[in-house]
Amino acid sequence: MMSIIHTRLMHWKKHWISHLFWFLLPILATVCMIQITNVVQEDSKIPIGMVVKEDSELANSLLETMKSSPLLRVYELSESEARSQIESHELDSAFIIEDGYEAKILRGSRNRLITSYQSNLSFAYTPIREMLISYVQQDTGKVKAAHTITDLQERLQPEAMVSFDEIIAKTNEIQAQENLLATTFSFYNDEGVGMKNDISILNTWGLWAIFSILSTLLLTDWLIKERRPGLMPRFAFMRFTYKNYAIQNLGFYVIAFLLFDGLSIVVFKQLLSESIDFNLIGAIISFRILISTSAFLLALLFKNSYFYYSVSFILVLFLIILSGAILPIDGLTKRFPWLLDANPIQPFLDQTFWNPWLLVPLALVSIWIAKGEKLNA
Repeated sequence: MMSIIHTRLMHWKKHWISHLFWFLLPILATVCMIQITNVVQEDSKIPIGMVVKEDSELANSLLETMKSSPLLRVYELSESEARSQIESHELDSAFIIEDGYEAKILRGSRNRLITSYQSNLSFAYTPIREMLISYVQQDTGKVKAAHTITDLQERLQPEAMVSFDEIIAKTNEIQAQENLLATTFSFYNDEGVGMKNDISILNTWGLWAIFSILSTLLLTDWLIKERRPGLMPRFAFMRFTYKNYAIQNLGFYVIAFLLFDGLSIVVFKQLLSESIDFNLIGAIISFRILISTSAFLLALLFKNSYFYYSVSFILVLFLIILSGAILPIDGLTKRFPWLLDANPIQPFLDQTFWNPWLLVPLALVSIWIAKGEKLNA
């Protein structure tokens, strides 16, 4: 094995830049795409102004709720500043929480609670207004329910009165526990994962999987280059056969890829705040063996590197479209559930160690090794 490692390192010495690039491609490409997507997401948020004319719990709560929306960039301004920025089209729209907001809510009044400003370029004014109205109606609905409960208590059980504030607090507690509305938007199938309140545009490990497949395919071209007719006779004078040589090199590449996969885990944890656990590590090891042996088998079918590269890129594009690692295919999988079982990347996306597809390349490699080849004397 040491002679194989020494020989492989001699090959790498002349092309170390290209090899290092392809080894690092899954890390670099994934981090760049995630960062660019985050920047685009942040820049695509709708800028609005919020003017709060009273310092009360309900008014401040409404302001914080608007700020927590992943679709809005909220600026807290004075009324004059808001009107000025609306006129200069720096803001899409502005909303003023009028003085006496909390008192009117507690009385059950729904008139003239909020004033709004818009311009002829306020393209998102209507949906934002409806969003704000829904939050206000949520508060008024709680208050109305609390008044109703209080009235019923006074008439039916005056000796067991519960205060108005306790009813509101209990309502908020139930709302937080029940999670009445949650939205998950993603570009990959994530069946079995709990719903979240944030918006996920791209999946880090889905991107990594696609770029890992590409880099593995392109780095496995050594099998074609070293199987040229002019080089094959040399194995007659070596102590091990060509198949033995190829398998040992495959093992060396798998180990090298796993080292860079470990680097991927560290980088994603530090830069992208990805959570790491043993399930993920096991899934990465299984996935690495799967794609390395599959690339090895694919390279055995070709004698021309150009055709091999062409098929590799076509295969990666096919996986991007049909695997669900990047583009959403939820509609297809709901209609055709068998697509999930037919997707070789799905077990990795689900972070499961065992991948049934792994049996196929391992069996084929075993058959290739066992298929007749005479040992050298």
